[in-house]
Amino acid sequence: MKLSVSEILKKASEIPNQDARVDWLRRYDSQALRYVLAGALDPKIKWLLPEGEPPYKPNDIVDQQHRLFTEARKFYLFIEGGNPNLKSLRREALFIELLESLDPADAKLLLAIKDKRMPYPGITTEVANLAFPGLINA
Repeated sequence: MKLSVSEILKKASEIPNQDARVDWLRRYDSQALRYVLAGALDPKIKWLLPEGEPPYKPNDIVDQQHRLFTEARKFYLFIEGGNPNLKSLRREALFIELLESLDPADAKLLLAIKDKRMPYPGITTEVANLAFPGLINA
């Protein structure tokens, strides 16, 4: 079974050695992982969504850990410069739909990164840039 993005980051945060943490992240390199790291840690990325948790129904379908890997490509809809013609009400509705389609742990992760928080200690800008050089140009 493929690990979800939240599982990858959780396990990485539990690794006490920074070099091993970087190796772990490289091992699970994906566009979705890079989008999540940049979304949380890059100060240039501005989320166009209200802070806090919107009203949504957590997904109760089993085995949705893969879902964020396919849905991460939609992040542009929710950030500044991504789709300037999208009305904020529609943007928020799309975000709620996305949350409801994800594994609950990935949905919580997405809520955190939207508010520019990395919920896993030890996953820092330095670690992200060591794993993926140039990912975050802060």
